[in-house]
Amino acid sequence: MNIIHTSGTTYTLNFERGEEVVAGLLAFAKGENIRAAHLTGLGAASRATLAYYNLATKEYEKKTITEDIEILSLVGNIGVKEKNELVAHIHGVFGRRDLSTLGGHIFELVVSGAGELHLESFPGEIRRAYDAASGLTLMCPAEKSL
Repeated sequence: MNIIHTSGTTYTLNFERGEEVVAGLLAFAKGENIRAAHLTGLGAASRATLAYYNLATKEYEKKTITEDIEILSLVGNIGVKEKNELVAHIHGVFGRRDLSTLGGHIFELVVSGAGELHLESFPGEIRRAYDAASGLTLMCPAEKSL
């Protein structure tokens, strides 16, 4: 991953062919001590593990896509969950060769062509805490204990 541009707390990042976006993004955030950020992105991928969260079962239903897909839109954030662990919460929409789309929560995304992300970090933290009703680790007010 390369930093293409930076201005204050805003970064334009480029992931190279074969790089995995989620792990790379978290490593970058850790290195820069980023604990609160918003991100957007686009590009192309050769592999993606996407998921739909089933509220009834409180489980992610994962599917791995192993075909060339366009990254039409990525949107997400970086925050902190229990034990001060950084977490990237990213959703994406992807295009297939026949121009159909698919999308979901991103667990893994391997770049095949371009991997362009815009990251805007903020002071402080976006905190997440476990919510028993949904089974998810949701954003919570800063004063709520992890």
